Amino acid sequence: MRRPIARSLARVGERWTILILRDVLNGRTRFDEFQESLGIAPNILTGRLKALVVAGLLEKRRYSERPARDEYLLTQRGQDFRLVIVMLQTWGNAHFAPDPW
Repeated sequence: MRRPIARSLARVGERWTILILRDVLNGRTRFDEFQESLGIAPNILTGRLKALVVAGLLEKRRYSERPARDEYLLTQRGQDFRLVIVMLQTWGNAHFAPDPW
């Protein structure tokens, strides 16, 4: 296996992407929930969600036809990311808590 960290970061290494995955792991699944939680611009959120679906971390599922509304659910690959989130949280708490920013 060559460059596994680089390949992984190409899919989830952007700040918003990791925060979206954290939100899904915490039970949020809908566009408006992500936007409210993160304060992210709609165009950025749309792009990140699309990239997560293409990367196979999220699955897009329609929950309303009128108006057309989708939710985003974790795939097994996305579920497997839980450990990464837990480790980032543990590391951050150990080295950067309380956060001065």
